[in-house]
Amino acid sequence: MTKHSAIVGGSTAGRLLACPGSFKATQALPPSADISSEYANEGTAMHAVMDRLAHQRALIADGMPEHPQATPEHWIGQHFVDRALTAEHVDEMIEPALRALDELEVIYGDNFKVVGVEERVAFPGVPGAFGTVDLILANHDTVILADWKFGSGVPVKAVYHDAEGDLVNPQLLFYTTAAHNTLKKLFRGKTTLVAAIIQPRADEPLTHTTITRTDMKWFKEDMAAAVVEALERDPIRRRGEHCRFAPCKVDCPLWTGPMLELSALTPKPRTEPVDNKLTPYGQYLADAKALADQLAMFSNEVNDQLHAYLEDGGMVPGWRLKAKVKQRQWIDEDTVVKRLTNLGLTLDEIYQTKLGTFKQVEAAARRHGTEIPDELRVAPATHETTVCRTDDPAPVVQRHLAIEQFAASLALLKGSQKQG
Repeated sequence: MTKHSAIVGGSTAGRLLACPGSFKATQALPPSADISSEYANEGTAMHAVMDRLAHQRALIADGMPEHPQATPEHWIGQHFVDRALTAEHVDEMIEPALRALDELEVIYGDNFKVVGVEERVAFPGVPGAFGTVDLILANHDTVILADWKFGSGVPVKAVYHDAEGDLVNPQLLFYTTAAHNTLKKLFRGKTTLVAAIIQPRADEPLTHTTITRTDMKWFKEDMAAAVVEALERDPIRRRGEHCRFAPCKVDCPLWTGPMLELSALTPKPRTEPVDNKLTPYGQYLADAKALADQLAMFSNEVNDQLHAYLEDGGMVPGWRLKAKVKQRQWIDEDTVVKRLTNLGLTLDEIYQTKLGTFKQVEAAARRHGTEIPDELRVAPATHETTVCRTDDPAPVVQRHLAIEQFAASLALLKGSQKQG
């Protein structure tokens, strides 16, 4: 049984709203074009761990005695979906996700019970539209719908902020509206509806928002209108951030167009002096960067679909498959140590000891019931910068002022050395 709706689901709701033409365009692609990445497979495995924890929590709440070894640390080495759970998985994803969930429950009154795990819910008004909610919790006056995200690249938030105001994540709106439609007994009275994204490897692991009945009403209407438009003869296509994971951009003229625009972009030499006002060279860099970023996203999709097509037996002129080279690894540790010791190597030469990562040591500290003092971790001083978009919340660095301050500090340092 598939976990994704053919017409629209939680993960595609935002895309369909923004680009009704994406539905037919995706349907026209070969089935193998919508492939799963290694990151997605890892996320699926971590979802399985969280599902097991949630089911276990529900059983304990119903009276089953808690097993002392029924914790993620004791599951290390066990297989979940396609891989064995590792200490890194637990320290960097599972434990931080559980802490974020604890924080979320405290915010909304605590005393929550698990009422749904991988719950399939049907979206109202659109035949065949459904989604799967990762986790549903409820207490006496609040229902929480939590969605796990285990990626580290693209941060996903419950609410996005832009010049037009706040926009609730369409995926969360889809799940909440569908759950409200399917699990009617759960939402009686003045129940508060909370939707949350828990992404343990993001800078902001927990984001959440309340969703009103009015929000769901408007979203239901918008979704129905988008589906109607998507099924028309020539639905409109739009390019934007919603295309990031859309396989249909591989043949979308709105995406192939930037390649022509980039090739036609006339390079402008840097002739004028640096100025903090807009110059032709500054505008050229802005245009070239925008096109280059779009081209990178397009290139990734082409590479994924090229690989999938060849894997399915297709022929692509100039390209073929080869075996993926993987790093060699030791056989079992006992055998390796014994054989290397017989060859004359000492244990100090066979093993190496180094500090663990912050996340690994933090996890160990929590197991000991203690915290790592802040003074043990410092951010090195830097005068280096990196590029970000103008809407990034980080403080603005005025480079000429930073250089002047650095030079002044250096002069003071030299002066104090002479005096010493």
